[in-house]
Amino acid sequence: MKFNKISAASIAATMAIGSFSMLPGIAQAETSASLTLSNMYLWRGVNLTPDGPALAASLDYSHESGMYAGVWTTNEDDGTETDLYLGFAGKAGDFSYDISYILYLYPEEGFTTDDPTVTPTNADLGDTDLSEIALGLGYMDFGAKFYISSDSDIVGSDYIYYTLDYTVGKYNILFGAFSFDKPGLKDSGGNVTNPGDYSHVTLSYSYNDELTFAVNLAQEDIVDGVETDPLFVVSYSVPLK
Repeated sequence: MKFNKISAASIAATMAIGSFSMLPGIAQAETSASLTLSNMYLWRGVNLTPDGPALAASLDYSHESGMYAGVWTTNEDDGTETDLYLGFAGKAGDFSYDISYILYLYPEEGFTTDDPTVTPTNADLGDTDLSEIALGLGYMDFGAKFYISSDSDIVGSDYIYYTLDYTVGKYNILFGAFSFDKPGLKDSGGNVTNPGDYSHVTLSYSYNDELTFAVNLAQEDIVDGVETDPLFVVSYSVPLK
């Protein structure tokens, strides 16, 4: 996920549940890990691996109290992305909720810029990162989630990305949209620091717990490089035990 390259959302997140009882007091905790191979890394309606497939790995920890944490990593078109997250989720009848903090790390992506539209100016960063606060609400098969920027220096603008989705059987339809305070900014090299406001629709079908198919369509009047042709995604995930 990098805005300076036009770059949750993964098509599917597969969790393999195992026991975690190494420490006293957390005997009801669980860990899971998985590997996922996809023909592309589809992130919020954008293909971040236009030249090849994507291989992702995840390691997650969850506690019966609702607390969870994890790490997720994958390749992008010219580097890697590693996400760290910590959150709390639960249910009350037909309602569900989720609040989390997400840190996106890009160790290869250092840059220097004197562009006053990009903060911090005169920055020389050995690596880059972004962070978000995510708030989710659900009712039965309906869901809504909001991702709010909490550290957007390398983007040059605060933003909100939100999704609305509905699941029926093995099918899910998701609408996602970005809203930037300063859309379409570019750095001194002419690279886009954020793509500007746009929206997309993703329809996915889970054939089973491992295999998922999806098609994504973005709106037609997107600025700076977001593909408007349909994107077709095949994703295969296996648990690690």
